Amino acid sequence: MSRTQNNDFEPTKPIISTTDHTPTQQELDAIEYVTPISKSKRKHKKHSTPKVSQTTKDDAADFIYARPHSTKQRRKKKALRILIIVLCVLLALVIVGAGTLFVFNKVGKSAMHNYDDMNIEPSPEVEKIEEVKDDGKTISYNGNTYTFNEDIATVVLMGIDTKDFENTDREVGSGGQADAVYIAVIDTKNDKVSILGVSRDAMVDVNVYNTSGEFVRTENMQLCLSYGYGDGAHTSCENTILSLERLFYGLQFNTYFSINTKALETLTDSVDGVTVTALTGFYSSYYKRNIKVGDTVTLHGQDATMYIRSRDLEELDSNNDRMARQKQFMTAFMSQIWSSVKSNPAVITDLYSAISNNSTTNLTTSKMTYLATTAISSLDSYKEIEFVNVPGTVSKGEYAEFIVDQDGLMEVMLDLFYIKTN
Repeated sequence: MSRTQNNDFEPTKPIISTTDHTPTQQELDAIEYVTPISKSKRKHKKHSTPKVSQTTKDDAADFIYARPHSTKQRRKKKALRILIIVLCVLLALVIVGAGTLFVFNKVGKSAMHNYDDMNIEPSPEVEKIEEVKDDGKTISYNGNTYTFNEDIATVVLMGIDTKDFENTDREVGSGGQADAVYIAVIDTKNDKVSILGVSRDAMVDVNVYNTSGEFVRTENMQLCLSYGYGDGAHTSCENTILSLERLFYGLQFNTYFSINTKALETLTDSVDGVTVTALTGFYSSYYKRNIKVGDTVTLHGQDATMYIRSRDLEELDSNNDRMARQKQFMTAFMSQIWSSVKSNPAVITDLYSAISNNSTTNLTTSKMTYLATTAISSLDSYKEIEFVNVPGTVSKGEYAEFIVDQDGLMEVMLDLFYIKTN
């Protein structure tokens, strides 16, 4: 007996070339069937194929012989199928995630750039105003025409002089005061971010409410007090926003974010302290010693509150000095988290989660997503953020009164919120 190679199939056993052997039914049942290979596509080498008997050729034409799959091969194919399924699921999640991000961005953009209720009416004290049109979206000032930049998004930032929001009784007068007021001005068209500081002592018209929350009257007083005529949460923020809009001649502010001193301390400790060169002397509860002007110190916990809130009440303009320290602290804090935020904007969400119980905001997920993917991603460095203060002078009233320079305020508004068109 001799072994022959069947060129059309790959047999598991050699075909026995004999004319007097016919495969038994048991042998046939043991054979695995596969799809036949077309003979027309197989190249034959005449010299390599030994002759086989007619019986063997007939048997081969009737049955297809194939090598059974090994366990290892089956496992490989199964693993490949699982990998393909996993990749398909991940791809679907990416597509859904991208779609969700797109929707959040679109909704957030619409909310942040909504100026439908804006109506600018500059103070009569602004002498260089020549014409105001389209509810203030077009202003002629000192021989030039300015158009409102609707690519601007704003967030009013407030620091509240209370330790714990959760322990307030939510009655008017119990929620503290807005000791620090800043407006983040984000120009999404020109990739520009500015922080506009407003003195807490700025004299503005404030809505006054009684302890039952009923409106009493409007009175001219310090901006910081507007927060006190609310519930220590959203109505307080909204009352402060209303006073700010009056101060800025009807400019519309859509979004606010307030934090108390406990949140400030949490943020400070979340970055292992904020390092500054002291602009004022104070006693450090962390280091158990006095910090002198000019000392380089890393602020921790309560030291941060002490540093940016303390002031000499004997000095009429002491809040201006305090605002300088607030600016210094914000810059130092951003310098320490900027690289992390740039590489992973979700860091902002983590920080917010850490202070959520000690903050009040109407920032939604869509607004946060929009801000994270525009304002932060558009800047290469925190150093590109511009700090500007509302100009004015301090005078002595019942308390310190910051009198806003109306011409100076108008020029700040036109620079930050408008585009010069001629």
